[in-house]
Amino acid sequence: MPPSKSSTDWCPLERALDLIGGKWKGLIIWYLGAEGALRHAELKRRLVRVTQKVMTEQLRELERDGLVSRQSHAEVPPRVEYRLTPLGQAARPAIEALRVWADQRLREVVSDGHRPGRAGARPNPPLITSTARR
Repeated sequence: MPPSKSSTDWCPLERALDLIGGKWKGLIIWYLGAEGALRHAELKRRLVRVTQKVMTEQLRELERDGLVSRQSHAEVPPRVEYRLTPLGQAARPAIEALRVWADQRLREVVSDGHRPGRAGARPNPPLITSTARR
């Protein structure tokens, strides 16, 4: 068991999970890493179940934390592209390791296509399609 820490102490794992945790940040990092710069609408098409509000919040947090950069182009119509920063690129191996773990292990746990602990839940479509894997 790890030693007890006060809430004022900084834990690297806690901070890392804070930066890339949540339902959508890992997927945003995955797609930007696999496909390079993406416009907002292109990213939204890949994250079919995310709401516009949540995706915007997640992108702003990733930008604030230095994992994603946002570039606005002075065009009509306006064009905004998102891409990974070097810090975001450095997070890709952790995201890939989690994807591999999920691909290998979750089939063992979720053999019927339902989430564990959700009786009667509908199957979920894959969040990361095979075309984005590199």
